[in-house]
Amino acid sequence: MSYPITDSARQNRILAGIPLSHYARLSEQLKPVHLAAGQVICESGESLEFVYFPTTCTASLVSHTADGDSSELAMTGRDGMVGVSLVLGSGSMNHRAVVQCAGQAYRMPVDVFQAELSRCRELQQLALCYVQSLIMQMSQSIVCVTHHSVIERLSYWLLFNQDAVGSDQLNVTHETIANMLGVRRESITQALGKLQTAGLVSSGRGKIHIRDRDGLSDTVCECFSLICAETRRLYERQARSQEVAEELQLQGHESDGQDHALLHKYQDAYDFAPVGFVSLDRQGRVVQTNLAGAIMLDIQRSQRTLSPLMDFVVPSDRATLMDFHQEVLSGKCRRYCEVTLCATAHRAEVVVRVDATLDELGDECRLVMIDMTEEKKITAQELAIERQQQELLATQPFMLWFKDPQGRLISANATLVQDWRHFAQDAALEKIDFQSMPTPFFHPAGPGFAAEASKST
Repeated sequence: MSYPITDSARQNRILAGIPLSHYARLSEQLKPVHLAAGQVICESGESLEFVYFPTTCTASLVSHTADGDSSELAMTGRDGMVGVSLVLGSGSMNHRAVVQCAGQAYRMPVDVFQAELSRCRELQQLALCYVQSLIMQMSQSIVCVTHHSVIERLSYWLLFNQDAVGSDQLNVTHETIANMLGVRRESITQALGKLQTAGLVSSGRGKIHIRDRDGLSDTVCECFSLICAETRRLYERQARSQEVAEELQLQGHESDGQDHALLHKYQDAYDFAPVGFVSLDRQGRVVQTNLAGAIMLDIQRSQRTLSPLMDFVVPSDRATLMDFHQEVLSGKCRRYCEVTLCATAHRAEVVVRVDATLDELGDECRLVMIDMTEEKKITAQELAIERQQQELLATQPFMLWFKDPQGRLISANATLVQDWRHFAQDAALEKIDFQSMPTPFFHPAGPGFAAEASKST
């Protein structure tokens, strides 16, 4: 059985740049959320509770005047995150963050994100890359507002959001765009009308469909290409520097580096293997597991500490698992055992085959758990079909038998067995070996039937 790895969060460019060995740990703290258009993610000056990584939505950093007017400073999509102030050491945002195009994002608690910043160098570097990209976007917006027309700025806004949500259709109103660009609603309606007349977009109630991206790119100001190129350059530079750092580390520590490279190479194989790896202490408590093992046990790897494995097994199989665990700890050789894991809120009962070995120090029992549920179901179905066929064969009113290529009788129904003497004397049956027939056919004739039949032949 294969276990799906939930990787949609890696549509976000920051999360996609984190090595899988670190992402496996981070993924446990990422929760998918749907954000609606107009939803306020955080207010200016408020303490942040979560960091958001957009995948199919966009959000804007918005500044408000004392008179209530608003203006968009920058937009965030799948290239970035909402909560960059945490990267710079602040626990609150200086501007309101508002969802522009509805869609999905992944959020992470602030305390977890701050801990991971110091723990995962790649996350820290990628987050700083986005901070620099955001500064570039804010500074360029000053030039854009001053020198470019509404239709050019509108084209920029549409193209940015199209890239961010990965769709040609944007669910957004004219009024929302007008508030973000700091212009009158009528100006947006007129600009959209010109783009629609040119066949570049089509506009409906609360929806804008981009029909000709190349044509729309011809009407956009140079700010769009500048910001896209800078963002791409920053992320590519980070990727190259990470590769160089890894090479230098390997060259500087040849022997240690080789071991590290091997460990890193197989870390992903361990984390994302289709079978469960679980380590138990001498008391039978879970001390470590890979992702597939956590899925089988229906636990979060961060919450697995010292949970007795017996608690996850149906009561009828706990003695079997306990005996198996003790035999492994004592050094006795036993190939495997099969137990059933309890049903949870997320899955039904699971039958697993458990292979085990003792670690070098004799302190941990290392298990490999293989899901046998489907195989057991198929076997049970085949046995049920075979049983039905045997019952049907045994009750047929006519005589029926089967011979092998050598002419020996290997199976027959009850009618034939009950009158075997007549057929044993029939010259048409040259070789009759009733001992080779399945024993259920001989029960009606008694325990001495097979020997007597063989003697007569």
